[in-house]
Amino acid sequence: MDPSSPEVRAAALATRAEAEAAEGRLRDALDGYREAVRLVPEDDRYRDRVGELRAAFVTSLRDEAESALRRGDLPSARRAALALVEVDPGSPAGYHVLTSVAEAEGKFEDAWAAARTAHDRAPDDAALAEALASLSVKTARFAEAEALYGLLARSDPAMAAKQTAARLEFQVQNLPPLARRAAAAPRVTRAQLAALLVTLVPEVASARVPAGAEVATDILDRPEQNALVKSIALGFFSVSRETHHVGADVPVSRSEMPGVLQRVASLRGNPEDGCLVSPAALATCGILPETASRQVSGREAFAAIDATLRLARQGEGPS
Repeated sequence: MDPSSPEVRAAALATRAEAEAAEGRLRDALDGYREAVRLVPEDDRYRDRVGELRAAFVTSLRDEAESALRRGDLPSARRAALALVEVDPGSPAGYHVLTSVAEAEGKFEDAWAAARTAHDRAPDDAALAEALASLSVKTARFAEAEALYGLLARSDPAMAAKQTAARLEFQVQNLPPLARRAAAAPRVTRAQLAALLVTLVPEVASARVPAGAEVATDILDRPEQNALVKSIALGFFSVSRETHHVGADVPVSRSEMPGVLQRVASLRGNPEDGCLVSPAALATCGILPETASRQVSGREAFAAIDATLRLARQGEGPS
């Protein structure tokens, strides 16, 4: 047989590639068999060997990358991951490692982009979906996070709480400025709670203040004045007869929240609910957690109002 023929050259490449594979030089062996396939594309033996060597090389690179990650050797992990992407671009493995490397470096946008690609390569992989959802939260892509956690919650109920948290963050992200500042407050004041109520509860926003309603002198010329006027008129807060103050800057205590939330439920036509009777009941029902703090944060108040509105909707029954 002509030594320059494609068949002879392919056989020589295969022989050398096998020696390289035995020495652990899988990349070189893979390249050799790929060239053999190019020379003799009709020979299934070469094509099958390419598949076997690719799988072995991918496994080797994945092990190398994961070992480097465990050691904290991020440059080596990145090199192995990039080699994985080059050898097997249709697989999520390399992109998953790149996600971990970028996240470890605090490069969350890069990590999200790699996680997005990994998820696209294997959309049914729950671990990849959860990694993408987590990074969507870290990069303030809360709508995407909610959708991903919602899909995961279908088979893993533990994801439902993360879905709710992402949905609330998305809502906070889109609040008007006054309510957004209230939601970010470490200790929400009565004025800030009024801003949340008028933003979240349609019945508060649309309430008409009757003539002769109580007026608090400490709300005048405040940005939350209109919200406080409506909240006072609807009975959320009382005005002191001695000082004529509502305590606009007083932090809201946990003991106040059951009354506030009962009034929210009452406005929605569902005043009776055992979940709203006490701070302990609020905690048991997952509406407002019990903590060592006597005050309520803006995030806690926001979440509690949202949970109460959902509770009231469930109590309405089918329309």
